[in-house]
Amino acid sequence: MCKKVRGSLRTLAITALLSTSAFVWAQSAALPQTSLNLKTDPRFRLLRPPSIAPAAASLSSPALAKPVGFALAHVYQFSSIDYPAASTNLVTGNAVGTAVGVYGYSGGASISFKYKGGVYSTYSIPGEVLAFLFDINSVGQLAGTYQDSSSVFHGFIDTAGVITTIDFPGANATELTGINTAGDAVGIWVDSSSVNHGFAYQGGTYTSLDPPGSTFTQAAGINASGEVVGIYDDAGSVQHGFIYKAGLYNQLDFPLAMSTTAFGVNDAGQISGSYTDAAGVTHGFLNSKGNFITVDVVGGKGTQLTHIPNKGQFGGAVTDQSGEIHGITGH
Repeated sequence: MCKKVRGSLRTLAITALLSTSAFVWAQSAALPQTSLNLKTDPRFRLLRPPSIAPAAASLSSPALAKPVGFALAHVYQFSSIDYPAASTNLVTGNAVGTAVGVYGYSGGASISFKYKGGVYSTYSIPGEVLAFLFDINSVGQLAGTYQDSSSVFHGFIDTAGVITTIDFPGANATELTGINTAGDAVGIWVDSSSVNHGFAYQGGTYTSLDPPGSTFTQAAGINASGEVVGIYDDAGSVQHGFIYKAGLYNQLDFPLAMSTTAFGVNDAGQISGSYTDAAGVTHGFLNSKGNFITVDVVGGKGTQLTHIPNKGQFGGAVTDQSGEIHGITGH
């Protein structure tokens, strides 16, 4: 249960040790602009810190249950992963010794990268305008989205260089945001009214996901048991995390948070994500069996956690005091 100390909810701040001594890099010349803006495009909200809605007065959704609790503190070690000379970095997934994510230059395009054995490489799909990597599973399959020459977004799975396109039936746009070891995936589909919905793709079957009362949904992660996590907006435009399994939805909000993102879930049921507090500060969190742990990189202005693998280090990002964003992995 939650404990109160001096009238406020007790949260568990985590000590984080960085493997690098400081955050320093040089700005690079801008790449050509694309029509895509990751900071504002609603299809890529998962990549941004949880935002506070103007009317975020209540975080209750009666239709959904809300697991709440805290776990014992733990010390995590972090490593920074910054594509050379990039001004913004985010690690979206990390497994089998490979980190994947997105980097960008000030005023320029955002590009996906892979990082393995100390070597960075950019990621692209031949013939397509751009591609973004959201996840990598324990057998090395990649999941993400690409934009074609007609500016349409499609989901994809990359299996050793073989690209399988995943399009939700009737969707105007599709993204894959998470993939489990069996190759089952989750993502986002956009309808003809530009409304975002979550979906699961399991054994060739598509299932649309929308928690009761939601006006905006994005599924983000899936584990071996078919448990799905993601985000949704309620009627008041407040963002919540959710858990879905076997037709049942549960709301997942960090206690007293103004906004919550549930991003990843591993086969042990551990959930990773982020929340924004009443002061507008973003923190990472881990949730195990309904118990939360706050995960913050010491010295940062804000921390985000993304996918959590079955083994190894989870991904994420930290914003430093100058406002620059660095990719991280942690364990």
